[in-house]
Amino acid sequence: MAGKASRFAFKLVALAVAVPVGKVVTASTSKLWTAARPGRAPVNPRDADTNWKDALLWASLSGFGVAVAQLVTTKGADTIWRAMTGRPSPRPKQISDDKGPKAPSALTAVNA
Repeated sequence: MAGKASRFAFKLVALAVAVPVGKVVTASTSKLWTAARPGRAPVNPRDADTNWKDALLWASLSGFGVAVAQLVTTKGADTIWRAMTGRPSPRPKQISDDKGPKAPSALTAVNA
């Protein structure tokens, strides 16, 4: 597989890894919250019962969970891809940022 087909196949592998990882991380963050602060997690910051301390703790805990899930999904999908194909995972499609010549910045114009 080359190009678009291999990138698509890798996305399917990553999806197959991401779903169970997401479920585990969601369950883990909920259990950690319950162990640290009994009660419902403040998932809605507009809730009148949510105080700043709980909201910030929940945001940091869930943010850490998201980072871990992304790392485990990426590395897990890459490991599975290498085991299946014997090759490195395909690189993401590069987005071209070539929009022609750039105008000089204000700082460059002053220094010229």
